[in-house]
Amino acid sequence: MEQIVVDHGHTRDPHRRWIRHTFQEGPGFLFLATRGGRPPKQLAERSELAEIRRRARVLRVAREDGIAAALALGECSRASLFRWQSAHERGGLEALRPLRRGPRVPAAGYPGWTEQVVIAVRLLTYWNSKRISAELRRRQIADVGETWIEALFDRFGTARPSLPREAGPRYERSQPNELWHIDIKGPFFIQLLEHRYLKTWLVGLVDDHSRYVLGLRIQTSSQLAPILIWLRDCIELCGQPLAVMSDNGSPFVVWMPGVLTAFGKTLQEMAIRHIRTQINSPWTNGKIERFWKLLQAEVLDRQVFRSLEEAEEALSRFAAYYNYHRLSGAIGWLTPGERFDGTPFTDRGFENIPALEHLQDWLAQLMRAA
Repeated sequence: MEQIVVDHGHTRDPHRRWIRHTFQEGPGFLFLATRGGRPPKQLAERSELAEIRRRARVLRVAREDGIAAALALGECSRASLFRWQSAHERGGLEALRPLRRGPRVPAAGYPGWTEQVVIAVRLLTYWNSKRISAELRRRQIADVGETWIEALFDRFGTARPSLPREAGPRYERSQPNELWHIDIKGPFFIQLLEHRYLKTWLVGLVDDHSRYVLGLRIQTSSQLAPILIWLRDCIELCGQPLAVMSDNGSPFVVWMPGVLTAFGKTLQEMAIRHIRTQINSPWTNGKIERFWKLLQAEVLDRQVFRSLEEAEEALSRFAAYYNYHRLSGAIGWLTPGERFDGTPFTDRGFENIPALEHLQDWLAQLMRAA
């Protein structure tokens, strides 16, 4: 039964943008920086004058106290010391100036339009340097390295240091359909009219090996019966798994040892093992928790739904994008569809990226003009 709520207890500032909690935005402008970015790599820079003084000091010690004393300073090797002595005898202090290292002919850089594309992608998606590099390479736009992209962002002052997150235990099944992850999220409220909200829950099912979204539905109750019907449909469509993992929520388990819920009995009838996570350890079910985080950031925080049908359509679009058009760094920058059933990735340019596909013509013009 649908639950209509008059007031869900939360107030929202109408002037606040939906995604302002996570990214820096404002009316009419965007920032390249995101919250919690990695600190820039600090390159050890030594001034030319300081290097000349260091070499001259080593030569003075060698002249006054001998070669052994100069080498004991630990500033250079024996070959470097003799080379500096020979250079100083020929040209004085000027000859101690350090020469440029690296190839005599500078390596060719990336074309100018590549920088424009990287900045445009960053502004509209907030992807990190690894994802931008992988997406541009696999979509045959440009083969740019993540280090170059990081240097580009650092040049614009986009680094915002943060403490590294504590990593949880990692595991992965070797084949599709060995383990599925199921979870329920909610409640979420859809504003039908002013002061009238529809209370809903989201149910998701993710394959462990491929991260493929096997099913995603929104429902107006947290009852288990429609979930079991939906689960049977997913099994009929995608095949039967060896095991299904869930948390310890009331739809899946009960507090009495040895007593099965309808969910547990259904899995037992189908000879599917039911794996429960440890209490207070959401990272055990982390693959579907990660999917919820992506769904929140890319759909729920960016769109306003006025009906249940609008929400269902948006979830269906995102699931298709996630499975077949979004590369996953956890599986070697493949799409979940490539790992699950071998569906090839054929996107070129900005095809099938919701935030970028409107720039497809602009990208084509840049690449033709290059």
